[in-house]
This record gives sequence, structure tokens and C-alpha cells, in this order.
Amino acid sequence: MAVRDEQLIVVLGVLAEGVRFRILSMIASRGELTAKEILEGFDFTQPTLSHHMACLVNAGLVNLKRKGRYAYYSVNKDTIEMLSSEIASLKNPSKEVSVEKKTKRKEEPVSEVSAEKNKKGKKKKKKDKDKSKKKKKD
Repeated sequence: MAVRDEQLIVVLGVLAEGVRFRILSMIASRGELTAKEILEGFDFTQPTLSHHMACLVNAGLVNLKRKGRYAYYSVNKDTIEMLSSEIASLKNPSKEVSVEKKTKRKEEPVSEVSAEKNKKGKKKKKKDKDKSKKKKKD
């Protein structure tokens, strides 16, 4: 899988969490926000916000700039542009997408002998269960 495809999957996964999408929208509408300003719009704790912000920053959706004790968050326009163009390309695909197939475990053909052994094994297990039930009753 191409690096760009992997990045797109990570970005979409991060945005799949509704809170993170709302945080990103809030930052985009105001340009740049501090954690305190973001927290005012939500009903959760600062550690929860830190977790969501770390996800957004690690995915490249949000830029983090520190000034003294404050952290300022802004939208990473390059990632948003990449996301927009990839989504737009779904309308008019111009490139052929290769699909990776997972290799399946080889299944051995079932011979009559192995099928018969399997049946006997199941019968034996059932007999063992019946015996243990009988012992419990006694």
C-alpha cells in the first residue's frame, strides 16, 4: 500500500471519532485556538482533550505551536488539501487501484479416510461427554 494511502487511512480513522471531527471544525472556524478555548466548547476533562489533540496532531490534521505555557492549535492545511483531493478523486477515478489479497491458509482436500477419522473423533467426544454427565448425576 502506498504511503499516501496509509496516511489517508490514518486520517480518516482519526476523523471517524465524532468529537475529533468537531474539534477540528471548531479550530478551522476560528483559525487558531488554545486548549482552554477548545475545552469551553465541550463537556469533558483536560486529559481527555489532550488525548484527542494528540491523535489529531499525530495524524497531521492539526499543527501545535507552543508559546510559553500555552499550546496553540491550528488546522494543517496540507493534510486537509490531501484529504480533499483524495475524496474528490473517488468521483472520477483516474488511476487503477491495486487490491492486495490476503493469502488464505491452504486447505487440504478431505479424503474419505480423514473424514471418517473426524467422524469417529466427534463420536468419541460425545461419548466422553455423556459419561461425564452420568458421573455427575451419580
